[in-house]
Amino acid sequence: MAPPLSHDEFFSSLTNLLSKTSEKARGSVSLTQKPLVDSASNSPPSTLIRITDGNTSAPNPKSADKAGKITKNTSSKVKFSTVVKPEELEAFYTRYAELCKSGMTGMKKRDRKRKTKAKGGATKAVKA
Repeated sequence: MAPPLSHDEFFSSLTNLLSKTSEKARGSVSLTQKPLVDSASNSPPSTLIRITDGNTSAPNPKSADKAGKITKNTSSKVKFSTVVKPEELEAFYTRYAELCKSGMTGMKKRDRKRKTKAKGGATKAVKA
């Protein structure tokens, strides 16, 4: 994985990735975070924030070409990260949340209908 980016580089990369993903018909972006614990110090740990897209280098068994051979995904996986110090967390998360919310404008609304089983085993939609 590449070395951690500065906060400004991280936010610009995140904006670009979210806009590219929302332009496509489908796609995913994974946001993860974990503490970077340093056993030598007793201070609060820094936080590692990682972003990846949904591309993997593993072939999809459902996507075979006409000859029946499984082809490998040609697009590379996008991965980048940044490290946030404890004193910078509040300002970072404020900007991070705004970017994530603005990047979700192209997402499809969730279907909120509940399905229940009827006596015959068929499903029937019920209004919530």
